[in-house]
Amino acid sequence: MNKRITEGEPFPEARLAALVRGHHVPLATSHAVARLVGPIFCAMGIGMLTGPDAYQELARQFLGGHAFIYFSGVLILLAGLIILNAHHLWTADWRVAVTLLGWVFALTGTFRLIAPQFVAHIGGALLLTPGFFTGAGIVFLALGSFFTFKGYAA
Repeated sequence: MNKRITEGEPFPEARLAALVRGHHVPLATSHAVARLVGPIFCAMGIGMLTGPDAYQELARQFLGGHAFIYFSGVLILLAGLIILNAHHLWTADWRVAVTLLGWVFALTGTFRLIAPQFVAHIGGALLLTPGFFTGAGIVFLALGSFFTFKGYAA
């Protein structure tokens, strides 16, 4: 299966099918991404749950400048593209969550680059929603725990 394909030689159907299904992504790649993202999400979730006022102030400052929104869009899009280039896997197990995370990052980053003013508008509305950071903290902690467990338990 690791035989090098030379120009003009037909691409074996079995190998093509494996690439399309994403079976060429080693499990170690899934674990590496989960080990990086999981603890970050956990820390963010704990921060939101223990200090929602501080996170609300951070968000208020962040949304006050379109340059921050734009630059974060570049970084989030970059993170999403890195994940998708290393891990574009569509299988019926936990590793599809890593691919979905890459897509969420890529789409979120793209949206921030295209419409930073709209991101500020949406974010301002979310800041007025009572309990937003408590709910977001629970989601981030749950996702972070999931990725951390999957990344380090193996």
